Amino acid sequence: MIAASGDGPINFLVIGSDSRESLPDDFGDFGSFGGQRADVIMIVQLGDGEAKILSLPRDLRVEIDGFGTQKINAAYAFGGAPLIVRTVSQFTGLPINHYVEMDFFGFASIVDELGGIEVNFSEPARDLKSGLDVQAGRQVLDGQMALAYARSRQYQEYRNGTWQSVDASDLGRITRQQSLIFGMLAAAKRPSIVFDAGSILSSVGDHVTIDDAIGRSTLIELALAMRNLTPSQIQATTLPTTPGTTGGIYYLIADEPAASEVIAVFSGESGLVESTEPLRLRVLNGNGGAGQAGDWAAALEAEGFVVESTGDASAFDFPVTQFQARPGEVGRAEELVAALGFGEVVTGTVPESVDVLVIMGRDALER
Repeated sequence: MIAASGDGPINFLVIGSDSRESLPDDFGDFGSFGGQRADVIMIVQLGDGEAKILSLPRDLRVEIDGFGTQKINAAYAFGGAPLIVRTVSQFTGLPINHYVEMDFFGFASIVDELGGIEVNFSEPARDLKSGLDVQAGRQVLDGQMALAYARSRQYQEYRNGTWQSVDASDLGRITRQQSLIFGMLAAAKRPSIVFDAGSILSSVGDHVTIDDAIGRSTLIELALAMRNLTPSQIQATTLPTTPGTTGGIYYLIADEPAASEVIAVFSGESGLVESTEPLRLRVLNGNGGAGQAGDWAAALEAEGFVVESTGDASAFDFPVTQFQARPGEVGRAEELVAALGFGEVVTGTVPESVDVLVIMGRDALER
């Protein structure tokens, strides 16, 4: 692997392979095929008091040494870790300092070793194929359910009395995967986890691969560095792309100049790319008070936010108003808390058409 230089940020290439080997039969139906591919491709950058996550869609069109124009996940199948590291580095221009790879069973095992990870769900959700089945609200997912969430291709939410398919694209899956990374980082802050990082990785054996330069002391140092990170100090984004075809093959093609602007943030050539568009909101009544969603939607619109829709939450027992943001929008969601003067920001699932889901809690009745 490429060695880190100086005291600058460290880039990890995190690969989730779709190997089904050793996966118990009761872990849901993920299909079968020959070979092994990179199903999740992320660059995780750890710097001074912050972390950044850049997700690369697996259908991203790239040039692979010796193989020409291909989808980026093919690099892993063609040449394993060395080739996908080189391909990602050449495409982004970013050095890759360390490499972490895990298969399905390794991911699920790490989640269980962490004691589960917390994810917020705005509505009851399911995927009949992957086995996902959760209620609305804050849920602690075990390894099996976290894997079902990350792998869901037929994701449904229970809205207005019916099950509706939502965010079924690969980009929707990436957002869910980023939510899980946030949850794993939060779980890893616990002191018992920080000093047991090495043994946790050892316990999952061949299902997780890390490069030789990462020792136990390095893992502990990284875990200690992450303990003080707040959600607003962790930024997650997906490389901007547009669908297209080359030679009759479907690809996601880097959308320029937006893609280069995002990569520039990770290379240190520019600051964080802030959206100039107003936040899009969905406001839900989570306290049962008459007209709560509509009244607070009007108040938020008066502050300059865009309310796409209103409705009732899955329950009326939310004690505290939640501003539920997708990964990467936490900082902007905090603007909502500042505007209203109450509530809390959490990360979790958010409808594709909005940036932040607002669930009015009982604290809103006192305003």
